[in-house]
Amino acid sequence: MPTMNSKPPEACRRLYRGKTVERQKLGKLRRAILVGVDNGKNGRLDDRPIATS
Repeated sequence: MPTMNSKPPEACRRLYRGKTVERQKLGKLRRAILVGVDNGKNGRLDDRPIATS
């Protein structure tokens, strides 16, 4: 039976790590979006078309 001093199971550690990575990715995306919004507000948009292949 687990005690208060025992380590969490591997599955819990992986889940926690996965959530941490997801939060970091969302933080990066949020910052990139804010930069884009700020650029748009200040007229710093690129009007070149996006190249597709």
